[in-house]
Formats: sequence, C-alpha cells, structure tokens
Amino acid sequence: MIKILVLALALFAGLQLVARFWPLVNSDWPGGQIAPGQTLQSHFSGFYIRRDDLSFAQIKDHILANPRHEIMMQDPRLKVLLRSRFWGFKDIVELWRDESGTHLRGYSSFGGSDWGSNKKRIEAWIAD
Repeated sequence: MIKILVLALALFAGLQLVARFWPLVNSDWPGGQIAPGQTLQSHFSGFYIRRDDLSFAQIKDHILANPRHEIMMQDPRLKVLLRSRFWGFKDIVELWRDESGTHLRGYSSFGGSDWGSNKKRIEAWIAD
C-alpha cells in the first residue's frame, strides 16, 4: 500500500514538473485565420473572438490582473503567458485591435486540448 502511495506521489510530482517546466515549442494560434464576417472561432486547444464593441483597455486590465502572468510581447499586440493555478499549465492569450475590431484569443501551449478553460476565461472577461 505504501509503495502505491509513493508511486502516486512521484507520478503527481513528475506531472507537476513537466507542466511547469516544459519549454514553449509552438506558441502560435493553431486555428488559422478567422474568416471574414466571422466573430468567433473555437478550436480544440483554444478560443478566438473578434468584436468591435470590446474595450481593449478593459480586457488588457483583466489579463494583467491575473497573478500568474508573464508578458511575452507588447507591441504590436499584447501576448501573455498565463499559468493555471493547480497544475501550472501554460496558456497563451493574445489581444490586439485593428480596423475590424478587438481580437482576443487564448490557447493551450502544452498538450492537445485546453478543456475549454480559455473559452470560459475569455467569456468571463467579456461579461464584466
């Protein structure tokens, strides 16, 4: 029984280390360009929305209010690395404004799926 417990704790610790220290191999949005006339795009590993009624400054404040953020790029667009609280998974959030509106997308940089976490996060920011 103790061996199983030790093995489970070692597996948990190993997964924590992998999630926290795995390098960013591909930090680009995997979903491709958003189609003209389309305002949102869901992808297995993320969520992308474009609207002209979104406040760039308000969304930026929400992103930077996250205590586990690291700014990767600020110009011409804001690109931020966010980490999940428990596992430390790395998500990328991008925000920029152009003539078609404010663009906001979030996606997982580790693994194949974000389990809907970026969509929930973005919808919460927009709802405020």
